[in-house]
Amino acid sequence: MPLNVPIYRLRVFDVRILRELALLIVLFAVVGGGVYAAWRFWPSHHGGKPGASHDDTALLVGTEGRLRELVRKEVILDAVSDASVTEVVRKIQGRLQIATAKVPYPIEIYVVDSPTINAVCLPGGIIVVYSGLMRRLEAPEELAAILAHESAHAIHHDSMHALERELGIAAILTLAGGRSDALTTRLLRRLIGSGFSRQQESDADHEAERVLGASDIDPGMLAEALRHIRQVDSDDHAVLQYLSTHPDIDTRIKTSEAISAAWKGKARPLEVDWKQFRAQFRMLK
Repeated sequence: MPLNVPIYRLRVFDVRILRELALLIVLFAVVGGGVYAAWRFWPSHHGGKPGASHDDTALLVGTEGRLRELVRKEVILDAVSDASVTEVVRKIQGRLQIATAKVPYPIEIYVVDSPTINAVCLPGGIIVVYSGLMRRLEAPEELAAILAHESAHAIHHDSMHALERELGIAAILTLAGGRSDALTTRLLRRLIGSGFSRQQESDADHEAERVLGASDIDPGMLAEALRHIRQVDSDDHAVLQYLSTHPDIDTRIKTSEAISAAWKGKARPLEVDWKQFRAQFRMLK
């Protein structure tokens, strides 16, 4: 995922900041390790049997709710607040809402006006979509497909699993209990840069196609969205960055097309003036 354009108001890392981040992570690991160990081995959590096994996923889900507030606080700084943008996004989200009911937290979608080509799901069902990506889409149904894909990551808690992979569960526990805005920003940037695994992306596609079909949108719109993202300015650095963190584009397009061909539903168009919507973003040419 692109790192050359910041999502939030971030400064470029320098040696001092890297040292500070490393020190904070070490401190979080030490303190958080004690919290995690106490939680894991405390008898009351395991029916009076110290050392009994437990599901780390359940712990991550509980922690996700506390991270949600920290994430929102950072994301909202650069989010577009104009009603002409937010109402369109809300309308598309509304079409998908019933089919995404399995998500543990209400999904919140924020648009950032930037030439970056990306969309990302952050902890707590917070989804960020860059206008650079939307500019390359040709229909509101294609944006619905992207949002369905990111919503699937929320349903599967993929951002929390990615954080666990990057930092370890002890550091996540401590982060969720802290109030360091600077550290939250840096760790979110690290999460965005790391991306999701191929399996997570594939699973999110399958869930997105289910959501689209259940929302009276042709599942093949995911293939259309991916095709338009790839074909425009294929040598552009931002496009190459997107493709590097979203692998197997050709396979994903073919899979989406096959599911579309087998779909027995009837598509119901989204009533959105897409050209007018795209033209609003000031940073794009």
